[in-house]
Amino acid sequence: MSMVDGLQERRLRIGGHDRQIAGFADDSFFQHAEGHAAGMAELAAVAAAVLPPDGVVLDVGANIGLSALALAPLLPQGRLLAVEPSPRSAAALRRSLALNGLESRVTVAEMALGAAPGEAEFHDAGHSAGAHLLAPDTLGGATLPKRRVRIHTVDALAAEQGLDRLDFMKIDVEGFETEVLDGAQATLARFHPLVFVEFNAWTLQCNRNANPRAVLEDWLARFPVAHVLRGAEPPLRIGPDTLLAVLHDHLVLRGCADELVLGFDAGWVERWRPAG
Repeated sequence: MSMVDGLQERRLRIGGHDRQIAGFADDSFFQHAEGHAAGMAELAAVAAAVLPPDGVVLDVGANIGLSALALAPLLPQGRLLAVEPSPRSAAALRRSLALNGLESRVTVAEMALGAAPGEAEFHDAGHSAGAHLLAPDTLGGATLPKRRVRIHTVDALAAEQGLDRLDFMKIDVEGFETEVLDGAQATLARFHPLVFVEFNAWTLQCNRNANPRAVLEDWLARFPVAHVLRGAEPPLRIGPDTLLAVLHDHLVLRGCADELVLGFDAGWVERWRPAG
């Protein structure tokens, strides 16, 4: 492990590849990155079911770069746009990309994505996975360290970047996933990407004071097809007959942490293979 400009560097295996990642010593997400690598393998397994070699991916909430490092090998002729609002995490993300020779293949956009353009307060957490926008209902928000960040929309970013396709989108933004979807309506309607999104009842309630059941029902209304990942088992289709069972397991058995796959058809499931 080495340290340069306050950033530490370490080796990690992600999706079958040996990688170097960068982060700060006080960031427990960086220090426990091995524990997060399994989730990156799940992400890559879903993406592999839909991405052509020249595909286009939008990574919303790229953090220090684990997801970008997992997705980049799937895009030998493609394009990856990584979005991260935290200056600390964005610095680590850029360093992680450079350490692996990917800085020319991945575009970093240092901003938050939401329902409308503007600025907002942002909790720049020492534990980078907990960094998030601050809403009036954020639990304990008055005592959290704050900074101002720029907010853009997926639709505006797609236009600025001249995207003529979008095959896959990953969203992990600590409870603000719905706002990202709100700002992506034109992009979703035009390109029909597969969307890999974190569903976390704790962050929804803590950071947005949102009802998890209402959020899940809203997402199901936006996409014709939704699945929840269950490890090596086939992805479980979510519908009116399974919604409450999925929510029960999410709250009682799974520690309020699930990965959902939202899409416009179910063809990817036949091509999906479990990670590792």
